[in-house]
Amino acid sequence: MSLAEGFSIGQLTVIELTGVDRNKILNNLCTQDLRALEPGQSKETFMLDVKGRTISHGVVACLDSRTLWISSPGQAQRLVPHIDRYIIREDAVVRDASEEFQAYLLSPDSSWLQTHSAALLDAKGCSDGFGKQAVIVSVPWLGPRTLLVLATTGTQSPEVAHLASLCQPSDTQERTDWELLRIQSFWPWYGVDIDERNLPQEIGIDARAISFNKGCYLGQETVARLDALGQVQKQLVRIELQTDSAWEFHRPTELLLNGKSIGSITSATQSGSSPNDKPLWVGLALLRRGYLEPASRFDLDEGMVLGICSKG
Repeated sequence: MSLAEGFSIGQLTVIELTGVDRNKILNNLCTQDLRALEPGQSKETFMLDVKGRTISHGVVACLDSRTLWISSPGQAQRLVPHIDRYIIREDAVVRDASEEFQAYLLSPDSSWLQTHSAALLDAKGCSDGFGKQAVIVSVPWLGPRTLLVLATTGTQSPEVAHLASLCQPSDTQERTDWELLRIQSFWPWYGVDIDERNLPQEIGIDARAISFNKGCYLGQETVARLDALGQVQKQLVRIELQTDSAWEFHRPTELLLNGKSIGSITSATQSGSSPNDKPLWVGLALLRRGYLEPASRFDLDEGMVLGICSKG
């Protein structure tokens, strides 16, 4: 598989909501304004608990008769009952559809995408495709114009089945490529870079994933209070790290400066060499306030040099 084609990333968390009030239910639980979401539209958002903590982060894709919550694997067992708890009189049904799909990420340069572009989104953010044998969603996971294809398990569509031969299961090098592009595109992976201990503003993607003008939703009081204060005590940032050749990344890696912890690296992959021929890594790190300014550099205690590339 060439990098230009894309990546096979297996099963994701895919939660399906049906019924007239399906978007209303998600709107009541998420940071984005989803009330007027129309078929063909998708939005990135956080799902919060009553204390305003981030219990998931993903994409909401509204299709003709159903809406999908799409996120990193392994979350459906706790998210389905969480959503169902808030369906009282509304016309909505929620279920776990994760096992019904295999996920493929395709770059804009993919030959498959170029061949089938006319049958795909047609300026929409999401759609059913190939006789409803796949769900196609525009996502920024590998950069602009990346497409996520959720292929129905056991699909009879030859066009969709062909993805399996183009996007083989990731080996070590392909996993490195996927991580590199994900990190460069600042797409945090729930359960890796984010978990239920985080507040949404700590992720640093407010403009992408939070509406500060929508009505009430679960956890809104915490979000509004943080917005009024104008700062958080820690935040996710993209970093570069110069290391020696023996260094290996183990998640999470604590970062020490003058004997004091300034945060930890949540994701990292090697991206080449620095000008002085030391291994250069890129990553996402949750750092304390005071160490977040882009272009800052810090000489860490273990001989590593930390550079702050950007906030979300």
